[in-house]
Amino acid sequence: MKGLRISILFVAGFLGTIPAAVARDDDHRDKGNKFATELSGYNEVHFSGGGGSQFPVPAAALRGAVSTKANGKFKATIDKHMKVIEYKLSYEGLEGEVTQGHIHFGQRHTVGGIVVWLCQTAGTQAPEAVRALTPTCPAEGEVKGTITPEQVLAQTLQGIEAGEFDELVSAIRAEATYANVHSTLHGPGEIRGQIKKDD
Repeated sequence: MKGLRISILFVAGFLGTIPAAVARDDDHRDKGNKFATELSGYNEVHFSGGGGSQFPVPAAALRGAVSTKANGKFKATIDKHMKVIEYKLSYEGLEGEVTQGHIHFGQRHTVGGIVVWLCQTAGTQAPEAVRALTPTCPAEGEVKGTITPEQVLAQTLQGIEAGEFDELVSAIRAEATYANVHSTLHGPGEIRGQIKKDD
């Protein structure tokens, strides 16, 4: 009888450790699926057109950095199994009025196409295909949203077709995406940050 009681206590003790082990496993999984960046004007890169005869530059020259007091943060958690990305975008101090926020497919110090709209405004609406799914940008503060396959836009020249959620996730994991916020003063983007693993 004593041996039976010890066995029951052992099994109960073992079973009691399972929820903790599962919780630790979930935490471990979440850590690998959390991404973030800080947005700054110093990270911005813009295209600039030709400057005429006085300042001749190639038609698609890049110019970098924006001097602005604005800053922001982007955080995302990927659930690849459920095909969902939960995100928070926050910003403050924009020197122009906010117009839009996005995830772009592009490496650091390059300009890439928009693959996800994070927020929109009445004056600058998201494409019709994703407009109803895109939250409104606050003047400043925080906006939260959920990215699903339906919100992934095509960037055909970069190899991404509409709805290719797994391609978006692969690009995020490869640190080949950036988040930025555009304003009326800095149309191509006022603040930007390369999305990286949030350890």
